[in-house]
Amino acid sequence: MIKIYKEINTVIILQALFAVLVLILFSCNEKKGRRIVIKPQAVIKEEVNPLVQNVVPSEKSDLVDSFFTAISNKNDFNGTVLVTVEDKIIYKKAFGYANFKNKDALTENSIFQLASVSKQFTAVSIMMLHEQGLLSYSDEVSKFFPEFPYKGITIKLLLSHRSGLPNYMYFCDEFYKNKNIAITNLGIIDLMIKNKPPEYFPPDKKFNYCNTNYCILAAIVEKASKGSFTDFVTNRIFKPLGMYYSFIGNKDSAKYAQYVAEGYDESNKPIKWDYMDGVLGDKGVFSCVNDLNKWDQALYSGKIIKIATLSEAMKPANEDMIGSRNYGYGWRIKFLADNTPLYYHGGWWKGYNTYFMRNPKDHSSIIILSNKVNWSFNSITSFIPRFYNQKPTKEVETI
Repeated sequence: MIKIYKEINTVIILQALFAVLVLILFSCNEKKGRRIVIKPQAVIKEEVNPLVQNVVPSEKSDLVDSFFTAISNKNDFNGTVLVTVEDKIIYKKAFGYANFKNKDALTENSIFQLASVSKQFTAVSIMMLHEQGLLSYSDEVSKFFPEFPYKGITIKLLLSHRSGLPNYMYFCDEFYKNKNIAITNLGIIDLMIKNKPPEYFPPDKKFNYCNTNYCILAAIVEKASKGSFTDFVTNRIFKPLGMYYSFIGNKDSAKYAQYVAEGYDESNKPIKWDYMDGVLGDKGVFSCVNDLNKWDQALYSGKIIKIATLSEAMKPANEDMIGSRNYGYGWRIKFLADNTPLYYHGGWWKGYNTYFMRNPKDHSSIIILSNKVNWSFNSITSFIPRFYNQKPTKEVETI
C-alpha cells in the first residue's frame, strides 16, 4: 500500500513540475514578444475554400517559376502569384513574408489591398445596376448629386477616364483640413461642390487616368442601389462567388483581418495609415489570389453580369489613344504582337503593388499581389510576351 502511495505521489509531483515548466516557457515567450500563429493554410483546408482548384502543372509552369524566383532573389519581390491556362491553375506560389518583423510567411490566401485593381469591381457594380435599369451610362453625375458643379460628366466618361475632372489625391491636400479623420467618397464630392477645383480639360476631350472618376462611381452605386458600396459588392459579388477572404475598406473589422499582409515601402518600413484610405471605388478592395481566380472564372460564366454587358466594357473606349494600349470600363487593354487583346489592371497604394491580367482567348490569367513596393514589379511587362511566345511590343507600358 505504501509503495502504491509513493508511486501516486511521484506521478503528482511530476505532473506539477511539468505544469510549472510549461508556465515558465510560456512566460519567456511572452516576454520576448513571441506568439503562436495559426497559419491560414489550416483554415483554408478545413473551413473555407472547397472551391479552390489544385495546381495542374503545364509546360509553362517552369517558365513562370524561373521568372518569379529570379525577381524574388534579385529584386526582393515579396508577394503571391497565381497563373492559369485554359481555366486550370498551372502555378501558385508565395514569396516572402506577410509581416517582416514577426517573419510570418505569406500563403496563397494572404490578403492584400488591391489598390487600383479594385476599379474593376466598381465598374462591374455599375454594369449590374445598368442591367437592372437603375442607371444609364449616359446619366450625368448631377442626376445623383444635383449640386455637383461640373456639367456634362456622364457615367460613361467616368468609367473610361474621359471626364477631365481633377484628381482628389491632389486637391484634398489643399482643401481637406482634418487629416486625422479619414475622408469618404461623399466627403470628396462635398469638397468639389464647395471649392470647385479646376478641371484638367473639358469632358470627353481626351483620356486621362484619374482616381476621382471611380470615387464618384462608387458614390453613384450607393445612390442607385440605396445602400452602401461595401454592402453592394459584398452581397452581390463576394458572397455569391465564395470569395471568402475578400472585403472592402476597414481591415480591422474584417473576418479574416489577421491574414492581411502588412504593406511596406522600399526600405522595408511599414506604411502608416493615410486619411485617403477612407475613399473607396478607386481602391479599397482587399483580396487574395485564390479569390481573384474565382472572380476571373465567374466573368466567363455570366453569373455576375451578362457576357454581352462585359463585352461592351472590354471594348477600347478611347479613340484618341494610339498604339497597342487602351482603356475600357475598369480594365486596361493591351494588344499582343498578333493583335490578341489582354485585359488587365495594375495597382499601387501605400505599400501594395498588384497586377491582374486575363486573356479570354485561352482563358489564361496572371495574378500578382505584393506587399512591398519596389520597381522590380514593372518587369512583368517584359514577361507577358514571353509567356505567350510572342515578340515584345515597342511601347513602354505603364502597370
